[in-house]
Amino acid sequence: MILEKTWFKYSLILGSLLASTGNAPVIARKSVRPNILLIMTDDQGYGDLGFTGNPYVKTPNIDKLAARSTRLTNYHNSPVCAPTRASLLTGRYHQRTGVHDTYNGGAIMAAEEITLAEILGSNGYKTGIVGKWHLGDNYPFRALDQGFQYSLVHGGGGVGQPGDLIENFVRPDSSYFNTVLTENGRKLESKGYCTDVFTDYALKFLKENKSSPFFLYVSYNAPHTPLQLPKKYGDMYRDLKFDQDFDKQKDHAWAKMTDADKEAARKVYGMATSIDDNVGRILRELKDQKLEENTIVIFLTDNGNQQLRFNTGFRGLKGTAYEGGTRVPFLVSGAGLFQPDKDVNALLAHVDLLPTLLEATKIGLPKNIKTDGESALGILQGKSGPTDRILYNSWNRGWPEPYRNAAFYKGKYKLTAVDAEESNENSFGLFDLDEDPFEKTNLVQTSPQIAKELKKGLDSVFADIAASPNLSARKIIVGSPKEPVSILTRQDLGGTSLTNWLADKATGYWNISVAVDGFYNFKAIHIKSLQPGTRAVLRIGNTQKSIVSKEEKAFINLEKVFVRKGDYLVESWFEGFNGVTGPYYLEVKRNE
Repeated sequence: MILEKTWFKYSLILGSLLASTGNAPVIARKSVRPNILLIMTDDQGYGDLGFTGNPYVKTPNIDKLAARSTRLTNYHNSPVCAPTRASLLTGRYHQRTGVHDTYNGGAIMAAEEITLAEILGSNGYKTGIVGKWHLGDNYPFRALDQGFQYSLVHGGGGVGQPGDLIENFVRPDSSYFNTVLTENGRKLESKGYCTDVFTDYALKFLKENKSSPFFLYVSYNAPHTPLQLPKKYGDMYRDLKFDQDFDKQKDHAWAKMTDADKEAARKVYGMATSIDDNVGRILRELKDQKLEENTIVIFLTDNGNQQLRFNTGFRGLKGTAYEGGTRVPFLVSGAGLFQPDKDVNALLAHVDLLPTLLEATKIGLPKNIKTDGESALGILQGKSGPTDRILYNSWNRGWPEPYRNAAFYKGKYKLTAVDAEESNENSFGLFDLDEDPFEKTNLVQTSPQIAKELKKGLDSVFADIAASPNLSARKIIVGSPKEPVSILTRQDLGGTSLTNWLADKATGYWNISVAVDGFYNFKAIHIKSLQPGTRAVLRIGNTQKSIVSKEEKAFINLEKVFVRKGDYLVESWFEGFNGVTGPYYLEVKRNE
């Protein structure tokens, strides 16, 4: 299986070499081929920056970058984290890649997918990621398996979540400081605030790879919850008073902010200023290393803001298919390819990034890859006008549904399906975004034909996506020398309607593929001490084993379980005085 996957993937990469630039050499001269710096933040909405009109937040470095960039004012990501990242790196709707959720086993991107990092790496680029990956924490789905020659990442969907390393999860009030990270597959105990740490390693990457074309993906986890930040940034906004007269005059939903919303906003703004300072550090390093002129610099955020605060009036928050959940700032500059201080209002999206960057670097798209996006280089350079393109966007907790939380764009019109009923046309929303970017006036009843046309488009795309071969459960490979110890976390726990993964009683299963026959050791790990007499149970296929603990500790070992090569569902749970509880982590290691 591993050999088949490897051959499938790298045969596609070989195709990119053959399709690259006709008869020209695959590797262009270093002075010609531009570097790429992609900076993305987490849960920072459209309105969380100074240049987008926020009257409170201080982001001078990003504001200066915006002034010399081409600014996309109608650019869209997915409503949540992992789907955005899958589409950004593949140019494909996230469901096609196997990513359909942010946890519950839905945030694992198929190993067969070809990423931007793989294509660039096969064409002479040095590739690196620092920060948030969120597309699979185990082999063969890790960043280091998906084209990144260097990776320094946290686990799961966020630092301090149960999908992250246990060392961070058991420190809920300070996990953003001295964070335990994974560097090229090995644990690294960092020192300092996570945003600063990721920047430190980004600068190190730039210095070490300045003589080669590089692709550096700086994927900050801030300002995602938990809202932890250094004291100096907290102090900066501690006494911030919100101007209610301004809010009411602008008719923004954030005028309804509660005291809790305002306190969260103060912390987010502090984290945003911390990010801005670190973006400034990276941009200065580019200049100091004389890389500025030949580096494409992109800044964007992954989705809308999670908490209620200023968002320029857009409807909805993170997680929704409304503009407030998907429309995000996007800046691009550098390498003499983009006009400074220019707004582009064409409808563009995450699926367009990969083909756009490949055209900008003169690298051909591998022939066997079918993207949902198209290159926007001509539009960005003013050589072609915006097209009447279509765009599909959606996200559901659990599994894709056609009318639960979806949007379909065609030209200036947008159809929304938020818990809509197929037989009830009035349950959909239709908006003219040119006239009504804040989605206040539903045109379904006044323009029924347009609504029907867009619904047909939505149905067509959904049917096509639903048939994608990669939209299936991904199997973590255990027992491979590529990952001698596999730690299965609640990030990838399936078979559950888990909505609160902190709940002790959350149980389910992991999809795994055992690489070789042998005896395996399993360690079921809780975050609290288990009382003596607690029984730990392991079930893998038709094999079950249990052990009763004789001492108080937070884990129980189940050793020397013989498992043959193959695919399995593996389950584990604790039976104790308080009933049945699920482990937070299951460590798997093959006996040598």
